[in-house]
Amino acid sequence: MTVRELGPDLSLHRGGDGNLPSEPPLWRRALSPRTRDLAWTTLSPPLLSAVTGAAPARWPAGTLAAWQHWLETADPAALPATIDELAGGHAAFPSDPVPNPAPNPAPGPAAAMQHVQDPASRSLRLGRHAERLLHFALRHMQGLSLLAANVPVRRAGAHGIRTLGELDFVWREQASGEVVHWEMAAKFYLMAGAVPAPTLHDFVGPNMVDRLGDKLGHVVGRQLPLGRTPEARALLGHVVDRSEVYLLGWLFYRDGQVPAGLDALGIAPDHLRGWWSPLDGWRARAAARPGLRWCRLPRSGWLSGALVPDSGIEEVDALYAALAQRFADPRHDHGWRREAPVMLCELEPAGHGWWRECSRGFVVPQGWEARAMARAAEPPRQGPQALADGP
Repeated sequence: MTVRELGPDLSLHRGGDGNLPSEPPLWRRALSPRTRDLAWTTLSPPLLSAVTGAAPARWPAGTLAAWQHWLETADPAALPATIDELAGGHAAFPSDPVPNPAPNPAPGPAAAMQHVQDPASRSLRLGRHAERLLHFALRHMQGLSLLAANVPVRRAGAHGIRTLGELDFVWREQASGEVVHWEMAAKFYLMAGAVPAPTLHDFVGPNMVDRLGDKLGHVVGRQLPLGRTPEARALLGHVVDRSEVYLLGWLFYRDGQVPAGLDALGIAPDHLRGWWSPLDGWRARAAARPGLRWCRLPRSGWLSGALVPDSGIEEVDALYAALAQRFADPRHDHGWRREAPVMLCELEPAGHGWWRECSRGFVVPQGWEARAMARAAEPPRQGPQALADGP
């Protein structure tokens, strides 16, 4: 297998168009974590440049440039709260009053419009947080009009009403008038081991519940067809012209060895990427970079680039000892601690007592790689059949 060494991650320095700007992208350099997370959700490179059976998300011309210009100077107090702030009791949308919805709105365009005005839940899950951020952006961007968000689609049958699924986002492009349906996800996958011909199923989640191939199969086969059902058309009051996949995230490779041939899988050449290593492999990496610093990156900080004060830095020896203790935790009810990889952030000086992320990766416990390779080798998940245009 041909591989290339993962040096300084150029994707950290790229804008949403993949070109190399003169300064780091906004989602990496902004001082406010609210700004960084919102910029990451809208301006970072997508994971995929092609999707079998579907199309990757496409923004209206000029929308992102105008959005970045606005976001550069936006008051962070007017932006959605971070997960940490939500956990501390902050409102999800500080500048947007939450209306009182009708208890059981009747189906139809008015019900769909309510889902535009009603912000996403206060869920602390990372995926829901990313949806919240994209929801906010679509409501405020130029060149498009948000028609619906997080709308449940239901079908009446002989045995009552069942929920078919949920439309993530439906919006109209103002220039063309086209109605666009997006299914959105923010995902983090580790490529399991070194395989001669990788597939999308070789990318597994840190806890191995999810695989990239299965996720795409579900989105393309189950979620995107929802927008073409009669129930969705009646609910929206519009016919969907385009259905697209909005997939963001990071991919991680063993010791930074990125295999050749990923473009054949539709993986974008400028996708965000990191490394994963066993504990001793990480320690060797850290020893080879004595001028840099390290910290553990909590799940709430997985989206955008990290900016860490001196007080958040961890000494390599102490961090190594803490991870070794975690992976050896003997308590029966702490199996998740022993088996779950831990994301670390490598940091470079940013001045004035601050450190900026220059790479990120997972340290995995003993036995994780073998389990991940076994998970990757499992056959593709056989989900429910794609929805037809009628009952």
